[in-house]
Amino acid sequence: RMKALFVIDVQKEYIDKYPEDLLPRINERIQEAQENNELIIYVKNLRKLKSGTMSYDFAPELRLYSENVIYKDKSSIFSNNELVNILKNNNISEITTIGIDGCCCVASSAIDAAKSGYISNFPCMYIGVQNHERFQKKKLLLKKAGVIIN
Repeated sequence: RMKALFVIDVQKEYIDKYPEDLLPRINERIQEAQENNELIIYVKNLRKLKSGTMSYDFAPELRLYSENVIYKDKSSIFSNNELVNILKNNNISEITTIGIDGCCCVASSAIDAAKSGYISNFPCMYIGVQNHERFQKKKLLLKKAGVIIN
């Protein structure tokens, strides 16, 4: 089984809003993916501004082990057709989604992965959440979609 790891929105301007130990944990999971030959895909959120579109840099301490950087302007990474091609070309059957935020982009991408027929993993230890109350409701949607929460 071929596996992919999505590292979502671990960007400089966002990571500061989360506990300090989140980024080292995310880096541990990236290291593990690297050692297990998982396809690592980094995702950057795009912001639409009046002057055009911009994207923040990755957090400086983020481990970058792959050239696969995908941009998104919607909450789910599956809104990017380039991603769909990368997954098909690499015969991916299982996806683990980590990063920020568990209430929004990480959850949307994990749900879309499950809906698209992939085994979809959502390991909470590597996912940042700001609104824990909202996250409890989001977990119900994840389970309903068939996402494996661990």
